[in-house]
Amino acid sequence: MTDRPHGWEVPGYTRVEELGSGAQGAVVLARHQTGGPAVAIKYLAPDLLGNTAARDTFRREAELLRRVTDPHVARLFYYVESPQGAAIILEAVPGRSLRRVLDDHGEPLAPEAALTMLKGSLLGLAAAHAVGVVHRDYKPANVLVQDDGQSKLIDFGIAVLTGQGGHAGTPAYMAPEQWEGRPATPATDLYAATCVFVECVTGEKPFQGTTMEALRAQHTTAPVPLDQVPEALRPLVEHGLAKSPAERAWNAHEFVSELEALAVREYGPDWERRGIIALGAVAAAVGAAVPLAVLGSALFAHGASSAGVGTAASGAVGHAAAGYVQGAASADIATKAGASTSKGVLTKVGGTKGAAGIAAVGAGAVAAAWYFWPGPGVGGESHGAVHAAFTRPGVLLGVENMPAADTPYIDLKISVRPAKAKPGTKIHVHVSFQGRTVGAVSYPPGRPRQCSGPEGELPKNHAYNFAIGEDTDQLGVKARYYIGFYQMPPTKRKELPQRANGIFLDADLKKTGEAQPFVQSECAYMSRWQEDRTLVIPERNMLEPGKYLVAPYAPVKLTDLSQDGKPLSPEETGAFTQGRLPMIEVLDG
Repeated sequence: MTDRPHGWEVPGYTRVEELGSGAQGAVVLARHQTGGPAVAIKYLAPDLLGNTAARDTFRREAELLRRVTDPHVARLFYYVESPQGAAIILEAVPGRSLRRVLDDHGEPLAPEAALTMLKGSLLGLAAAHAVGVVHRDYKPANVLVQDDGQSKLIDFGIAVLTGQGGHAGTPAYMAPEQWEGRPATPATDLYAATCVFVECVTGEKPFQGTTMEALRAQHTTAPVPLDQVPEALRPLVEHGLAKSPAERAWNAHEFVSELEALAVREYGPDWERRGIIALGAVAAAVGAAVPLAVLGSALFAHGASSAGVGTAASGAVGHAAAGYVQGAASADIATKAGASTSKGVLTKVGGTKGAAGIAAVGAGAVAAAWYFWPGPGVGGESHGAVHAAFTRPGVLLGVENMPAADTPYIDLKISVRPAKAKPGTKIHVHVSFQGRTVGAVSYPPGRPRQCSGPEGELPKNHAYNFAIGEDTDQLGVKARYYIGFYQMPPTKRKELPQRANGIFLDADLKKTGEAQPFVQSECAYMSRWQEDRTLVIPERNMLEPGKYLVAPYAPVKLTDLSQDGKPLSPEETGAFTQGRLPMIEVLDG
């Protein structure tokens, strides 16, 4: 536990770590003494307690945030005020700001990822608008991207009720009516959200004036900049950046509907699943996932620009709390999808073929990871995930006109504990598996998909195989089960090992909760189970001290691709894997 430099603290809570501090106060990660999840507590600076305006502003933020309850907005739990201090207690969400994602990624996001981010933000704004709250400071620093690709809106420090005016905001994203001090409406937030969307898909802010006067002129009079925006997305951008609020979508849900119609039309019905995976992977690759959902730059640096425009600085809290660092996600799974009309489509876990698996990818699919890193001793927990699928599944199944959205696929979530271990420490690798093996299906031109069910047979169906990793004979592993360790370096944290050059140690395995029902609406076997592997870290002659990526199966790529027993290349089927492996540090005993 750290010292308490800020004086009064909320009774009943134990400080875990300070996340950031500044002139306006501090944010700490804390837990209640009776247990429960961590929270983030936002404290007003002690020297501002006697400042009536500062205290009223702080209280108003809590009052406005209390109105908003939505999965896309960091939740307010309590507001506490006494003569000794004031604090806002909020949900602590592991993630990093979109600002950091864009800066560290260094290139535009894929359209599907940018659309996914915008949709999540619009849903959060819609929840605020539904209770009469206009955020007024939507910007990349106030959007928190989580490892699962979902996003949350933060920092209601300068929010107002609909119809209230003022010049406050961040100039790069301010709507024309904010520059002119006119009343704020939901359309004000939609303008800012569209500015951020442009930045996501082009890598640049829509207007880039270097002075306040230039920015004001561009936002209020300059044409909407579309040159760098992908052509398919231009109608959405034009609508969102209309100079008059009356010409924009007035309702965030209306804008979401417009977004979804465009996304399905241009990128296919599977756009959101792919966008979530892509956004989560980028987020995990560029920075630590820490509970910053409540930091909000407005806490640290509310200021006044020239022309009287209030600005909120975005860089004051960009460091991670001690103990939270970026993790990795991945899974190695040998999966055998047999004849599409036979019931036993999956090989069983164990034996010389390792583990079978395929995974359903829903809105919460993860292709990224994180881990909690302890102090110098044994402890901590590392998490990861992987997604494997095909961009041309019709080649694999021998089915014409099969869309990529209907691909067979594999998803795994992996945890390793402890994340720091020494010789003699027992480690536990848990794999949560879900999957899909497509059954008897055809796609007649101009007509809906036809599915005959688990016992049916359609003329163009073929038996097909695919796997992640190689079997134990190919790896030269004598034991039935193993855990692979890839040393860093030469292996890089961000990569999925593509060769079977790791260290493979014998492990015990237990599999539970297996279910493989055929789901008619998916025209596929939807499979799930849990898998637990354990081993004791050996002496250093078998595993040197250092950091390793942990792989239940290896290598981490799609292998053994075939149709009716004839080999297929990954290029033919568009086979791909995305994700990260968990990491473990082996200490010198």
